[in-house]
Amino acid sequence: MQVIIAGAGRVGYNIAKHLMHNNSVTVIDQNEYAIHNIQENLDVLGICGNIENPHTYLGINPQVDLFIAVTDSDEVNLLSSLIIDNIATVKRKIIRLKNTFFASDQVKAKLNINETIVPSFEAAQPFKYLVDFSHAHNAKAFKETKALLISIRLKEDFTPRMISTFIGEISGEVAVAGIERQKNFFVPKPVETLLPNDLVYFFAFPNAILSIRTTVCDYNENATPIKNCVIFGADALGVEIAKVLLKKGIDVQIMDKNIELCRKANIELKNKATVLKTTYDADHINTTRFDTDMFIAATKNDEYNITKCIEAKQRGIKKIIGINNDIAYSSLMRNLNIEVVRGEKINAYYSILERIQANDVFNQKKFCGGEGAVLLRKIEVTSSLISEKVPLPDRVDDKGHFIILRDNDIFEYRLAGAFQKEDIVVAFTKECDFEVVAKWFQQNLAY
Repeated sequence: MQVIIAGAGRVGYNIAKHLMHNNSVTVIDQNEYAIHNIQENLDVLGICGNIENPHTYLGINPQVDLFIAVTDSDEVNLLSSLIIDNIATVKRKIIRLKNTFFASDQVKAKLNINETIVPSFEAAQPFKYLVDFSHAHNAKAFKETKALLISIRLKEDFTPRMISTFIGEISGEVAVAGIERQKNFFVPKPVETLLPNDLVYFFAFPNAILSIRTTVCDYNENATPIKNCVIFGADALGVEIAKVLLKKGIDVQIMDKNIELCRKANIELKNKATVLKTTYDADHINTTRFDTDMFIAATKNDEYNITKCIEAKQRGIKKIIGINNDIAYSSLMRNLNIEVVRGEKINAYYSILERIQANDVFNQKKFCGGEGAVLLRKIEVTSSLISEKVPLPDRVDDKGHFIILRDNDIFEYRLAGAFQKEDIVVAFTKECDFEVVAKWFQQNLAY
């Protein structure tokens, strides 16, 4: 593909790094150092120039397969989207935004934008489920199904047993999508054994997620409903998280040392949450007007978030979540048994990759710090695959775990028989094996 990326910051750099191997990538930014860094380290073309100036784009390939705008300015991203349409023929445009207003269908249609990413909004969505399933460390939802992908840490005295045996004990439908064990991630087959302290990624329907709690968590661990929450960090993400929690009926208190951010948060939340200016002293939590059921470190500094999560844990708070902004810290945070949710920049990066790699055949999402991937393909009522069964070659089966969702049931792919209408084919795979599994989806599950 011919790819143009407007913006050479952390997100633009990482997207270019991911796409450069099989595509012709051009990155544009007026920051000379950023462009020099990209040209020194990546096999891409760097153009140093003003993204808002049409002359910067002169000389680029007139046929563009994918245009991605990921600067920190909504205005620049939207304007660059208009400019590129007058310079080249663009098949697809993905734009990162901060303001949800510009992400409306009307704006997208007028500007010929295929997809928009609002990282603060998207990063806050997992908290809908982390309130309902407080024993989960993270959660991802899918538009094709009510099943969720959740991560849960097995208790220290968990009795080891085979995955298939464990699933037989659960009330509801469950599949294991991945396991992180002693810093290593892998996608298991049902004959793999679950061990104490494993961080397990379960793909399950809501009733089964609740059933898992009694089997894998310490007695009464996080069993009581979450009624209140303290959020450290009053910027866009902290505010979006607060909005989600307030809709769930949670009493929210936001803290930040920046008085201006506190003021803006108070206005944005319409005084529905308590907003305090503080220097993030964990001791201050116990002097607030309520005890704390859940603590979220939502600043843009991962080292600071880790420190404050550890302090909160020492204060006896049970549900502790750290926002992860830098991919390099993702594994460390999980190994410290900190529940991890993607921050804005990581969310922007993975959300854009997920949309790039998704197509008419399958949708997909990343998990476990990008080490794992989920691919889903719904068999529509008009599909020629109905009443057929596509064989699963061993060379592909070895690269992941394949299941079929049928109504509210989960079947192993090879045991499910012929496809029925509205079946959903799901594959869990390591990121390094993604291309093999995606190619099989593309070639065998198309209409």
